[in-house]
Amino acid sequence: MSKKIIMDCDPGHDDAIALILAGAKNSTLDILAVTTVAGNQSVEKNTKNALNVLEVMGRGDISVSVGATRPLIKPASFASAIHGNSGLDGPKLPEVPSLKPTQSHAADVIIETLKHSEAPVTLVATGPLTNIATALIKEPSITQYIDSITIMGGGTFG
Repeated sequence: MSKKIIMDCDPGHDDAIALILAGAKNSTLDILAVTTVAGNQSVEKNTKNALNVLEVMGRGDISVSVGATRPLIKPASFASAIHGNSGLDGPKLPEVPSLKPTQSHAADVIIETLKHSEAPVTLVATGPLTNIATALIKEPSITQYIDSITIMGGGTFG
């Protein structure tokens, strides 16, 4: 039986690799949804990157939903010096992905996916936790549907 996950990410190079590994056809993970958040780059660029990665993988069956444009408290700050202006500089990817995001906000997708899953879901957060925090603030009862939360920690520079 495969482990059900929601990938909440800000696809730069690290998140793109995580998405490729999790979404591989022979993976034991079942990605129920991908949600994007501002982090390495703007949420628009991160969403484009997620769509492009899934398209290259042939995984148009996985939905992508746009989430938070900035952290809850402080202004957004991007890692262009690390991930480039696109957030995923290096590979030649389409300027406009053929896949499109859903019309629902990422926090709502997290809530609805958790509530309607037949089994507990693991939240895999490889970017800022803003979408997950927003979902928990909006609907605290979703904790009963969460199997676990796996976090890829960030960095602090100063």
